[in-house]
Amino acid sequence: MSAFVFKYRGLLWGIFAFAVVIFPDDASPLRLALAAPFLVCGQAVRFWAAGVIPKYRTLVLDAPVLVTWGPYAFIRNPLYAGNALLGCGWSLMAGPFWLPVFAVAYFAIYSLVIIPYEERFLLKKFQDEYASYRSVTPAMVPNILKFGECAARKAGEFDAKKSWSMERHSLRMNAAVTAVILARLAFL
Repeated sequence: MSAFVFKYRGLLWGIFAFAVVIFPDDASPLRLALAAPFLVCGQAVRFWAAGVIPKYRTLVLDAPVLVTWGPYAFIRNPLYAGNALLGCGWSLMAGPFWLPVFAVAYFAIYSLVIIPYEERFLLKKFQDEYASYRSVTPAMVPNILKFGECAARKAGEFDAKKSWSMERHSLRMNAAVTAVILARLAFL
């Protein structure tokens, strides 16, 4: 089941976005203002993470190297953290009902299925190196008390061209979902 959920993890976002568009709350300028930083930060984190890892848009789990630099120095799952920020932004835009719905669905899918599936793979492939990394690096929320320690880790390169190549699809999709939610709210 984990491999299936991993393979179709992008489709899960589409289902959530569809539900939000079908059942939004009334428009609120305050909620829209609160959502904007989540949307910008979520996409920025994803852009940064995509620029430091090998190609990640695969249907089969693979990792040619263990990346522990860039955003991976602070959290083990920055792409999923970016998704969490985006989902929170869309949920805030769509109405108060959607934030707890998103939080429960996100936790169930990512924290209980996808992340453990990936971590079993990484532990098997990278063994002690991954176990050591996992023991000092939080999964999703950076430990601000260890910020300096994390920032001092081995540096790797950021490739903006590769990041754009891998993230432009997500950027377009995120912009489209945001625009559709805004349009739907405008017609309520």
